[in-house]
Amino acid sequence: MESHTKQLCTLMIATVISACNFQNQKASGPVNDLKAQGFDYGRFNNGHYHNSFFELDMDLPSQWVLQSQTQTEHIMKSGEAIIAGNDQNMQAAIKEIDVASANLVTVFQYELGAAVNYNPNLMLLAENLKHAEGVKNGADYLFHSRKLLMQSALKFEHVDDSFDRILINGKEFYTMHVSLNYMGLEIKQIYYSTIQSNFSLSLILSYVTEEQKSELMKSLNSMRFKI
Repeated sequence: MESHTKQLCTLMIATVISACNFQNQKASGPVNDLKAQGFDYGRFNNGHYHNSFFELDMDLPSQWVLQSQTQTEHIMKSGEAIIAGNDQNMQAAIKEIDVASANLVTVFQYELGAAVNYNPNLMLLAENLKHAEGVKNGADYLFHSRKLLMQSALKFEHVDDSFDRILINGKEFYTMHVSLNYMGLEIKQIYYSTIQSNFSLSLILSYVTEEQKSELMKSLNSMRFKI
């Protein structure tokens, strides 16, 4: 149960960035419809992920456990209280996630509930930026993401306040490192964010050991866009 709670915690840290700081767009009308023409959640085949909308291909760690959309939604709902606490504004922000965002990939090293101290994971999230014209690149998106993280009920040991630019197979990303001590364990995350097809795309790696990080980096470095 303790391990499962840690998993919920890090997933919610990752997912809260999907709410970003654009909740007021809902008042502008039915914008950011994820069912817009051509949008899809992608397809999996023998450990390979392909998304035609984002023109993205990525390999997932072999033998890791891919979560269905239903499983991911259940995990998110279960973990909302961990990151929101009693903050009504944060609770509202989390509830807005479904308006404009999609969880494209969630994969764990082990099955949920496995007898391990920590279950490293990878998430790929997309958010429609139609009414966030000021978000020009991944650094802009991470700026707003950081603000939400710092407002959450969790107490972080470290959150980057500047974001490094990197290229992954020719595609520009910006990175943010996050760490916190939770239930006696130091949990680390790296966020990689880019802009594609007027959406933000964020890949979040969650781990506690360098060995786990190394395995997750293989998927990151396999990402290829048609550019």
